[in-house]
Amino acid sequence: MSTDGSSQPPAASGSSANPRAAYHRVKKTPELPAADAVRLRMTPIAVAGTLVWTVALVLTQLFREPLADSGREWWGACALTGVIVGLLGTAAMVVADRRHFGRDRRS
Repeated sequence: MSTDGSSQPPAASGSSANPRAAYHRVKKTPELPAADAVRLRMTPIAVAGTLVWTVALVLTQLFREPLADSGREWWGACALTGVIVGLLGTAAMVVADRRHFGRDRRS
C-alpha cells in the first residue's frame, strides 16, 4: 500500500510497462561489445572423444574377468555406448563443419 492509501504503486517517471526500458533504468554496467565468434572445427574434438571411448572399450574387454568379479561388467556396455554415440556425433560434426566452413578444407 502506498503512502496515500491506494494499493497502486506511485507512477514513476517513464513507463514501467516496457520491460526493456525498466531494465535500462536499473542496469548498472555499461554495454560491452560482443566477442567475435570463434571459428573452431568440431570434427577433431568429436573424433578425439570417440577415440577415448574406443580405448575404454578395448580395456574393458581386456579386463572383462576382473570387472565381472567386482560387479562392474556394465562398464563394457557403457564404453560401447560411448563409441556408438561418438560415431554419431562425429558424423554430425562433419556435416556441421562442412556447412560452417564450406567444402574446402583449406579455408
